[in-house]
Amino acid sequence: MTIMTVSKLTSRLLLPFLCVSLAGCGLFYGEDGWFRNRSTDYQKADTIPPLVLDESLDKRALGDLYPVPRLANVAFEEDVTGDVPRPQPISSNLLEQTIKIQRLGGQSWILMNVAPGEIWPRIRSFLNINGLDVAKADISRGVIESDWVQFKTDLSTYDRYRIQIDQGVQPETSEIHIRHMSVPVGTPVSVDMPWVGTSTSAERERWLLDELAATLANDQTEGGTSLLAQAIGGNVKANLTSIGGEPVLNLRLDRARALGTLLHATRQDGFVHYENNSEAGVFYVYYQKVDPDGPGWLTRLRNSGFVTAILGTPKEERLKKSSPYTLDQLLENLPQGDALIKAPLSNRKQETRLPNAPGYLVIVTGDEGDLQVRIRDPYGKRLDSRTARDLLTLVRKNLI
Repeated sequence: MTIMTVSKLTSRLLLPFLCVSLAGCGLFYGEDGWFRNRSTDYQKADTIPPLVLDESLDKRALGDLYPVPRLANVAFEEDVTGDVPRPQPISSNLLEQTIKIQRLGGQSWILMNVAPGEIWPRIRSFLNINGLDVAKADISRGVIESDWVQFKTDLSTYDRYRIQIDQGVQPETSEIHIRHMSVPVGTPVSVDMPWVGTSTSAERERWLLDELAATLANDQTEGGTSLLAQAIGGNVKANLTSIGGEPVLNLRLDRARALGTLLHATRQDGFVHYENNSEAGVFYVYYQKVDPDGPGWLTRLRNSGFVTAILGTPKEERLKKSSPYTLDQLLENLPQGDALIKAPLSNRKQETRLPNAPGYLVIVTGDEGDLQVRIRDPYGKRLDSRTARDLLTLVRKNLI
């Protein structure tokens, strides 16, 4: 009897409380509550007539304050009316160490994965710390020239240095080139003396290059950014463009450097290097797409020693090692001048001379400091735009 009385009492007390609670939910969170969901209110908005100014007022001030500019120069002339073009892939070099010394042929320079504006103040600081007075500094060209000094270990000469900061071949990278000049003691010297084409002493050039690289590597978290130095070196030294509707890689490099870096790039990411002719500026390469996850079980089985012993080496593996034709044979069949530029689209099945030639030709044309790189079939004929674009993008990614 007592238990029933308590239960009835509890029910009578809870019922008003629940009613108040439910009413409270509607009061605060319901459709008419104080904290209702307003995320769809914009769908109920009405349009209103546009603002009309008095005819006596100047309307020229009206317009978009931040208009989105149209892309006048689109790489490969792609239609970008609907979508923004995809960004260029990050260079494989950018995934490596921040600072390193690159050597290619007789050239050496420091490569850094930062913009030139971050390097300029740090180099000035390095020169001050090491007692190298600055005779000239041209921030627009990225050039710093030291005053004449004497090494304590060699008092028979006067020496000076020229430091050149350039944009790198990859976006957001910089190159630091150093030139050394030395004259015998007793020679009249001045800050206006012309610089020689190459360093007087490769050893003393290398010494400053190593010292500067080590200092920059150790203090890369220090220093600031020079806003005035942001435009050093202009644009990057390698950019993808389109000439006559054909994808082309433009290189603002001297010919020796361009050929050297292309030799490196055409041995990466699925490219196999057959031969090259530096004088003609032509590389004969083979390409097979690389699976980022590695070869599958079927490929491994097909390339296994057991299957190879029975069926022989797969065709793809044979072509990766060599071509049935030499580069000299292909060059005899290669169009020249305007005929090369205006060559028709590739149709390998119709080629009767040197039939079924594998691979591609990477062809370098143009003038010193303004070179164009095209990728063609082995007969010099044009590839379809997408294939050429994809292959040139891979080449560009691995330039150094």
